[in-house]
Amino acid sequence: KMAEVHIVGRIVGGEDFDSSSLFCKWEFVTDDGRTDVKNWNRLEGASSGQTHVDVSHDNMMSVWSHPIDIHYSTTSLHGWPKFSCEVWSQDSFGRFGLAGYGFCHVPCCPGFYQLEICTWRPKPQTWSETVHAWFLGSFPRLRSSDLVWNQGDRYRLSTMTCGACDPTCGAPPLDLKSASRTAPIAPPPNTPPTIGCAARRRER
Repeated sequence: KMAEVHIVGRIVGGEDFDSSSLFCKWEFVTDDGRTDVKNWNRLEGASSGQTHVDVSHDNMMSVWSHPIDIHYSTTSLHGWPKFSCEVWSQDSFGRFGLAGYGFCHVPCCPGFYQLEICTWRPKPQTWSETVHAWFLGSFPRLRSSDLVWNQGDRYRLSTMTCGACDPTCGAPPLDLKSASRTAPIAPPPNTPPTIGCAARRRER
């Protein structure tokens, strides 16, 4: 028997960034990114994607309202899904620049949550990098995106804070011992969920 986790919802948008023209690249990471361990298996849906570019006005939120729908089966709580995101900006010439990295754990306790993923990006270390960042908006980037959610190797980085990516998330408990099915939790009235999670048992 295997448990199933169904994550449904949307990414609301981003705010408090230097640029008003933003889009987001996202992915779900399971099993802590390890390839030698496979407790989590994707059954349906996309585990990564990209939003459209939204231009905000008067320093308001860049609204993406990007849908998410992914279905996992699992044999263990180890390697619980993480939501990783990269926010990028686009200037008037169509050039892309890094706006910030961030991640959060998908909540496993019952209820809906208004999440705020605070983002960061590497700080320019040389004079030339500072000039590029100031005039061209070209900030240093990570060679491996694993550093976004792998905190063990991030202590060497010198970073600066950026804006925030705002999803809302809800999840019921995951019961690996009981064979009863757990139904999805309904959102509060007039509150559209943006990331939801449902769990149930699955016969192998």
